[in-house]
Amino acid sequence: MPNLRYFGQGGFVLEHLQSNGWTVVDTNKKAELMVVETFDNQEGNSLERLKSTVELMRNALDEIEQHQLQSFIVITDSSSVSGNPRQGLQTHDGACPNGVHGFGTLTAETLARKAVQIGICTRVLRIADDNAKIRNLDKTLDSLDFSVSYRLIQAV
Repeated sequence: MPNLRYFGQGGFVLEHLQSNGWTVVDTNKKAELMVVETFDNQEGNSLERLKSTVELMRNALDEIEQHQLQSFIVITDSSSVSGNPRQGLQTHDGACPNGVHGFGTLTAETLARKAVQIGICTRVLRIADDNAKIRNLDKTLDSLDFSVSYRLIQAV
């Protein structure tokens, strides 16, 4: 299997990738794939809370800008769209952040487009459930179409 550069809290997704033969490396110079898995660290301070979303993405993008890789997958929950819509809106399409974490998640999803701008095949998985994350991650990895530069994948 190819090499993987991983940013996140570890756990279910990382363990799954490793059990399927992915080798985690400490620099993306040797990685074909980078995965950023954001999470809600539940910190009370707003700036501290953004470390598990915005700061993870920033660190990943700092590496991407220095070294090319083939594909980039960002895994978020649905907090960027699960908040309460503003009064008077007729539809709930688009962003509707759920608190500070939701704003951080929305920022991470938006920053993923930076990888597309520098030519990296990018997928954003907006899925909260661990089992659904694994199913969609496996499906995404099995069907990567490099002619499609960006795709947002949501659990149905």
